[in-house]
Amino acid sequence: MRNISACLGILALFSAPLQGLQVRVDVPVELQSAWERLLFSHPFPSGLDAAPNGTAGTADMVVLRTRVLPGFRLMEDSILVPVVRLWDAAPTLTRAQAESGSVRLLPLESVALPDIALPVEGLYPGDPGYPLAWHVAVGIQGDDPALRQWFETLPDPAPRDPPERIRWIGAVGDVMPARGVDSSLLAPEGGQAVFGDTLPILRSLDLLVGNLEAAATTGGVRAVKTYTFRFNPLAMGSLSAAGFSYLSAANNHTFDYGKDGFLDTLSSLGQAGIATSGAGRTFDEASRPAVVRIGNREIRLLSFAAYPVDRTGFDGRSMARATADRPGALWLDDEGIDAAARGFSRDSFNVALVHGGIEWSSAPTDEQRRSYRALVRAGADLVVGSHPHVLQGLEAVDGKLIAYSLGNFLFPGMEGTPGGERSVIIEVGIYAGRIVSLRFIPVRLHGGTVRLDLQKDSLQLLRSQTRRLNAYSAPG
Repeated sequence: MRNISACLGILALFSAPLQGLQVRVDVPVELQSAWERLLFSHPFPSGLDAAPNGTAGTADMVVLRTRVLPGFRLMEDSILVPVVRLWDAAPTLTRAQAESGSVRLLPLESVALPDIALPVEGLYPGDPGYPLAWHVAVGIQGDDPALRQWFETLPDPAPRDPPERIRWIGAVGDVMPARGVDSSLLAPEGGQAVFGDTLPILRSLDLLVGNLEAAATTGGVRAVKTYTFRFNPLAMGSLSAAGFSYLSAANNHTFDYGKDGFLDTLSSLGQAGIATSGAGRTFDEASRPAVVRIGNREIRLLSFAAYPVDRTGFDGRSMARATADRPGALWLDDEGIDAAARGFSRDSFNVALVHGGIEWSSAPTDEQRRSYRALVRAGADLVVGSHPHVLQGLEAVDGKLIAYSLGNFLFPGMEGTPGGERSVIIEVGIYAGRIVSLRFIPVRLHGGTVRLDLQKDSLQLLRSQTRRLNAYSAPG
């Protein structure tokens, strides 16, 4: 493979005491860390030193390049990916674009937020035919016996295992299958009618999560609230068939028909094979994360309620909060953070879903950002927010990701609201237990259905919000 850097080589000189043979080191900038790793694992023998900066007249040289030239030895062999900041994600690059020098190239193992990997020719590492390989080779010039012996005894690179496939966790905005959506879902071809061209995307993901913004019940007593939603529990099977593997019930609507409606919702989720957490018959049950597996990776998910008091006076913190002897939701407070710290594991990929924030606000509050960051410190790798009903943007925090609000994915009755019909599906790429890539799928509500948004104006909005969030550091 040809040298992928526009910089073919600069003279990299390392200071050392002036003793023995002074060896120059010719290293392109992108191979600086590779040279440091080599010298650490295979140091020069006594009598050889890397020439200090400005040394002239030394004929002996070590040369590193990104291809195996005649007389060179392969030192490292890995997979490269083009990277951009998360708000600059693109659908794909051609190989020529990736190798042009217009984007940075990094080994896949080095990618961390806020950088994300882009696909090349529509392919990611682990996909058959992925085109970008990273070959680091070392050669020498000169006849010094000690330098030649050092070169001849360089260790062979460890065999490179094929990279594991990037796994994809999808997250959507609020899902409210009432107001006739449940009847549509239960009709023949109901899933296709409701989800349309988003359905293949939903079903293609390794894990799909969302917030269930209604009670799945035909009973219970209607709560005194501004809005109450319930739907036919049989429609839960259609949500499972559409690809949903986890739905949060820790929100301000699963108690719309009281304790009985809430318990019916939990039962309905279980019968449909959809995992949930953060909501239970007791605090202990509510505080246990759901555990699923994607390939050989364990995923732990835990939901939290953090919504404000309704204007009618309905206060979820006091009326719908799980206790030792009362069913309800896990609240995002000190007790909830402690539950996250206990439930999340360093060996798993941890997802927190939070129902909180201010409705119809296009930006999270500082208090939101503090509490969601507290979940990151408690072990969350991904935090997905809901409740504002509009897009709010994403933030990278210590290599983890917070999506404050993805708007309304499926929520009839949003016609004419400011931004309530726009949403984005995010697809989070996981490799070796961390986030390495993101894909954004803009969608739009059409009454009780959802379709891909070909105009993509919601995507542009999400990008600008995300850029602003990452430029401003919230207190705490």
